[in-house]
Amino acid sequence: MQNNTTVHEIQSHISGLAQLLTVNDVCGLLRKSRGSIYRLINTDPTFPRPLKDGEARTSRTYFVATELARWQQCKLQARAA
Repeated sequence: MQNNTTVHEIQSHISGLAQLLTVNDVCGLLRKSRGSIYRLINTDPTFPRPLKDGEARTSRTYFVATELARWQQCKLQARAA
């Protein structure tokens, strides 16, 4: 059986997927501690909601990169106004 999927088709499919960031990634990008990130989640209704990878309490938490970028852009625009 021959697979007819090309590398270009795979790359175009992957580029359509949302990039997921871990809490540690977000901490590094925003230069905030984990506690500060969770405080933002609980107090700022505009901060992107995380995605849980499972039902367990210990399941990894991810953020959608484009949502995070949009949130940061809104904050910067509000400051400039």
